[in-house]
Amino acid sequence: MRLFYQQKVIGKKSRKLEKISFSIEEPVITLQDLLVQLVTQQVQQFNEKMVDTPLHVYLSDQQLEEAAQYGKVHFGEKKKDTVQSLDQAISTMLQAFQDELFLVLHNEESLDSLSTPLNIQEDDVFTFIKLTMLAGRIW
Repeated sequence: MRLFYQQKVIGKKSRKLEKISFSIEEPVITLQDLLVQLVTQQVQQFNEKMVDTPLHVYLSDQQLEEAAQYGKVHFGEKKKDTVQSLDQAISTMLQAFQDELFLVLHNEESLDSLSTPLNIQEDDVFTFIKLTMLAGRIW
C-alpha cells in the first residue's frame, strides 16, 4: 500500500511541505506498527546509501542551480561512516514520541498514543512535526 509522509520543523522558514511516498507491506494496526516500519525503511536506505556513495562526487550545472535556489550547496556527503543500528533507531524513535519531541498527524488528525488504532487507506498522508523546546527566563 502506498502512503505519503511530510516532515516539518517548527521555526524553519520553509512553509512548503513536500509529500514523500513510502509503501508498507505488513498489516499496520497501531501507530507504533507504522512508525517501526517507517524507521526500518529509513535505516535500510541510510545504510544502503553508504555503500553506494562514489569516491569522487561532483555536481552537474542543473544540480548546482537547484541547490543555489535553496541557499545550500552540498555534495551529499555523510558525516558519519558507521552503519546505523535498527534496534537503536527504533528505541530512539519510541522514546522521542513518548517524550513528545515530535507530533504525528494522520490526514490532519493528531495521533497521541502509540497504541492508537489506525484505519489506513491508499494515499493517506502522515505529517511529522519536530517540536522544539523553548529556553529562556520567565520575568
